[in-house]
Amino acid sequence: MAELPIDLKKLEPVRGALDIITYLAKKGATDTDDIMDDLGLSTRGFDKAKRRLVTTGYIQMKSDYVYELTPQGEESAQILAELVGESDTDDDSGVARQSVIILPRNLVVGKTSPLKVAFEPISAMQSADLIVRLSTQYADLGDWNEMVKISGDMTMFDTTITPQFYDKARVKMEVFQLTSDGEGLAQCGGMYVDLVVMQSGDTGEDIAYSTELTFEA
Repeated sequence: MAELPIDLKKLEPVRGALDIITYLAKKGATDTDDIMDDLGLSTRGFDKAKRRLVTTGYIQMKSDYVYELTPQGEESAQILAELVGESDTDDDSGVARQSVIILPRNLVVGKTSPLKVAFEPISAMQSADLIVRLSTQYADLGDWNEMVKISGDMTMFDTTITPQFYDKARVKMEVFQLTSDGEGLAQCGGMYVDLVVMQSGDTGEDIAYSTELTFEA
């Protein structure tokens, strides 16, 4: 994404804030459950982003638990859409690199399973300082340090996931790169994975879910 205006740049470190603006621009007034489900936000994560967006005038409550954009929010959504469009048409926007989330085929209630994030090797990239944000819905993560450094070699990081007493769980990954001037963060992309949660049984073989991210060279 191209350089954000300063007011939106202040929102960028708040997980999900810019996603909520873009989402409400497309969906219109939406209740909180749908926002959290569609964006893969936990209740805590949504509440934090919502408070920032409400207090800074980007969204407002239309009725009980239903939120919509304010005029300021609509203007910001248009800016975000234009910046994404510029990034999509820029042939020199960065280096594309595959990243994967590796998880068991299924999860079992109360059973802790491994969760891995990996970046495939690429010769065009030397090193990068990243913020890799993992969030879950209906599951708990193990220890995870968001600040990571990767090289052009195959790089993998490990944590764990323990599902709660629901029949599904979601894992969401958002990746940001520290810009070359050291002053900000550039959004590289991300993805989410929905998993079946069983009451008992075997988790099955590991599955790698892949997405392409864009980094500064």
